[in-house]
Amino acid sequence: RNFFAALLWLIPYGFTRPLAPLAPRSMSERHGLVCRLAWLAPLVHRLNAVWIFLGLGFFFAIDLWAWHRAIVYIGAGPATLMGNLQVVFVALLAFFLFGEKLKKMFWPGVVLALLGIAMLTLNNPLGSSVWLGIVFGILTALTYSIFIIFLKYLEVYQASAQQTLFWVAALTALFLLLPTLIEDGLTLPGPRALAILLLHALISSVLGWWIIVTVLKKVPVAAASTLLLLQPLLTSVWGHLFLGQGLVAVQVAGICLALFGIRLANWGRR
Repeated sequence: RNFFAALLWLIPYGFTRPLAPLAPRSMSERHGLVCRLAWLAPLVHRLNAVWIFLGLGFFFAIDLWAWHRAIVYIGAGPATLMGNLQVVFVALLAFFLFGEKLKKMFWPGVVLALLGIAMLTLNNPLGSSVWLGIVFGILTALTYSIFIIFLKYLEVYQASAQQTLFWVAALTALFLLLPTLIEDGLTLPGPRALAILLLHALISSVLGWWIIVTVLKKVPVAAASTLLLLQPLLTSVWGHLFLGQGLVAVQVAGICLALFGIRLANWGRR
């Protein structure tokens, strides 16, 4: 948090350095300058919030782009599980950026998580598609961890959950427009596919993200990340029950081992 706070402070601060020679020397002159510039404070505050929203939209767009490609290459369950490695990346980012210490069980938990992911994703013979899926899964986790840190810092600006959800969705769609035009274009799907997309938007993207945004503003980052660990497990279960996707015993064991490892790596973090 201190890193991002300093970054946002340095943005307007950089504009003040060239003006240093023009600073008034008497107290009366300083008071007059402060009074004249006081009206700029709300504007600077809003500009900082705009940068945060742009960062949220940018990193979430990359997250969705990478996640959907991971789903194509390794399946919904493994891709979602790899995306939840964001818990590990949050801890690593906190270590490198904020100086927070890693817990003793962090690395053992990471090893168990990677072993579980291997049991889940490498059930089929290795190929270029599997490796691409793993790369996209890691990119999903990394960008999502940055997104969570940005989202947590947004509470300084007292934005409501509805405002956050609307602007993040709008900016994410804007950032995704370019790769969409390059790759597939904006061709509308058939009626059945469109109905599924609308249902997905209402249940997952609207209701689900409203709950996530609301919860993340009230609980610590690590705790919120841990709660999201149910997502890959439920994704695999729903895929098996409703879509007929294969789920053998080794994969179930891999899911459980990976979730345990992720939780162990994050154990004791506040």
